[in-house]
Amino acid sequence: MTMNICFTETPSRKTVKPARTVFLNNTGQDVTLKFVTAPDLLLSAYTISNGVSAAIDRIQLGPAEFFSCHSQNVAIPGDCTAVLSVANSVLTMTISSSSQSHQTVIG
Repeated sequence: MTMNICFTETPSRKTVKPARTVFLNNTGQDVTLKFVTAPDLLLSAYTISNGVSAAIDRIQLGPAEFFSCHSQNVAIPGDCTAVLSVANSVLTMTISSSSQSHQTVIG
């Protein structure tokens, strides 16, 4: 299972709720996950977080703040990995399931 969640600089009240999600910051810059009720989490460039289970209100990348561009709140299934990347002023969170991330090569 793979899912993309996009974030733009357009303000939104929609949240993204991870469940024991490990984040990989692949943006090349430090990012700060801004939660609804939990303390902020600074994730340095090219580092991996511990499992996160707090609702994300927005993500700060440099001076810019990015908000979910989905029309509703999004829940991430438990024990997934989220890779953060940025291109063309859009921050993308690519979610992949831990159980689906293993590949077997036969040959």
